[in-house]
Amino acid sequence: MMLNGKVALITGTASGIGRASSILFAGHGARIAMLDIDETGGAETEKLVREASGEGFFLQADVADSGRICDAVQATIDRYGRLDIVFSNAGVFTRGDATELSEDDWHRDIDVCLKPAYSLAHHAVPSMRAQGGGVILITTSIHAKRGYARYIGYQAAKGGLAAMTRAMAADFAPEIRVNSIAPGTIVTGLWDGVSEQAREEIARMCPLQRNGTPEDVANAALFLASDMAAYITGAELLVDGGLSSVSRESI
Repeated sequence: MMLNGKVALITGTASGIGRASSILFAGHGARIAMLDIDETGGAETEKLVREASGEGFFLQADVADSGRICDAVQATIDRYGRLDIVFSNAGVFTRGDATELSEDDWHRDIDVCLKPAYSLAHHAVPSMRAQGGGVILITTSIHAKRGYARYIGYQAAKGGLAAMTRAMAADFAPEIRVNSIAPGTIVTGLWDGVSEQAREEIARMCPLQRNGTPEDVANAALFLASDMAAYITGAELLVDGGLSSVSRESI
């Protein structure tokens, strides 16, 4: 029960990392506010949380809308009386280089991936400070560490989140810890069109010889959200099986 008595607000909970984190956090005693634009998937996550004997509620929201973020923060505090953990996890991407990506798609990548971390902090930090502390978690990506062709909007957003982690850690210490998680190749619903052969080829690129699961990332998030990470802030934890850090090729 690493989060017993805590209240967490998590975005991107309709599937993948957000769903796995909601279920895991609830299993460790947290009450969960779950946000996603996908109402059907979000309701299913809420059901899974309750089936696992957890407590939480789902709010349908486009995280690009700062007004909806404000409403969600207030709804969480109204219901549970506090807010201890904010996990900015929602994301989207449109493939293309700077000549291919439309301005609308560029703005969408930034608005869904980068902007919500600011909006959540803007609206949640005053309450966290008033209650004596809190934790902010952010999902970045190995895209913030390495260049991948035709992901310019997504990589710009993820790189910005890595910098924002350090900035907010400096701004909000010592009461509030701010850390991020940089996942590697995590198999989520975004992989639905990827063939089994392609998945195996991608797995072989990783030193651990497998693709990650949402639960791998959720476990890292649980650690950073808990008091076990009480002396960690401003950090970006890689959860990528060594993909961005290790080369197995000999010279």
